[in-house]
Amino acid sequence: MKKINIIIIVLLCSSLWQLSSASWVHAKAIIAQQLLNHSWELTLKDSAFNKHKPWSWADTWPVAKLSVPKHHIEQIVLAGDGGNSLAFGPGYSLASASPNTAGTTVISAHRDTHFTFLKNIKIDEILHLQTVDQTASYRIYDFQIVDSKTYSIPADRDHNRLILVTCYPFEAFSSGGSLRYLVFAEQTSLNEPPELPI
Repeated sequence: MKKINIIIIVLLCSSLWQLSSASWVHAKAIIAQQLLNHSWELTLKDSAFNKHKPWSWADTWPVAKLSVPKHHIEQIVLAGDGGNSLAFGPGYSLASASPNTAGTTVISAHRDTHFTFLKNIKIDEILHLQTVDQTASYRIYDFQIVDSKTYSIPADRDHNRLILVTCYPFEAFSSGGSLRYLVFAEQTSLNEPPELPI
C-alpha cells in the first residue's frame, strides 16, 4: 500500500509541475505580447525613431507590424531572426532589405506559433506591413518548399518584395529539419500612415 501511495504522490507532483510549467509559458507569452505592443506604440510616436526595447534586457526591438486581415493576424516584427527574437514574434532578417523599401525583405517565424497561419494562406491574399513612416500592402503570388542547405533567397533590388519563411512541414513532431516554407508577396501600394493623436 505504501508503494502505491508514493507512486500516486509522485505522479500528482509531476502533473502539477507540468501544469504550472505550461501555465507559466502561456503567461509569459501574453505578457510579452503586451510589452511588444506597448514598445511598438512608443516607436510609432517617437519622431527620432529610437529603438524602444520591450523590456530593459531585451536584445531586440520592434521594427514593423505585420497584418493579415483575412486571417485576423496582427504581429509585431522584431529586429533580427535569431532565437532571441523568434521566441517572442516574427523576426526581420537584418541581412535583407529594410521593410517597405526597394529589394527583398525577409521575415521568419516558428511554424508552430506565429507563422502557423501560413499553411492556410492563399495566392492573391493581401498582407500589410507597417513601419514607423509608412504602410505597404503586399499581394501573395507564390509559395515554395525549399531545402535551406542548398537554397538562397534571391536578392532582387528592382522590386519591393516580402518573403515570409517558416520551417516545414507544419505538423512535424521534431524540429531542426532543413526544409523551409516560403511565401512570396509583391508590394502593391505604399501609404503614409495617418497622423497619430497627440
